[in-house]
Amino acid sequence: MKACPHLLEALANTVERLRKERKLTKTALADFADLQAGYVRGITKGRRNPTVTTMYAICEALGVPTSRFFDMVDEERKRLSAERNEP
Repeated sequence: MKACPHLLEALANTVERLRKERKLTKTALADFADLQAGYVRGITKGRRNPTVTTMYAICEALGVPTSRFFDMVDEERKRLSAERNEP
């Protein structure tokens, strides 16, 4: 499997940014996505590797199309790589 440096960190940063923009607590996001609050906290800290189904639920709870969300994650991943002078 091809490595994707900073993917979980980029995913976490993107979820956190959108959550804060929408003024949601992690618990509220978890409730809207029908997930456990501890699991959402793990995602937002980059400690969990969520499934596609989970990410669809989070995107729906955040009110963002999944295609836009993953574009944002990719932009963040590239930003993190550039910031750390990595390819």
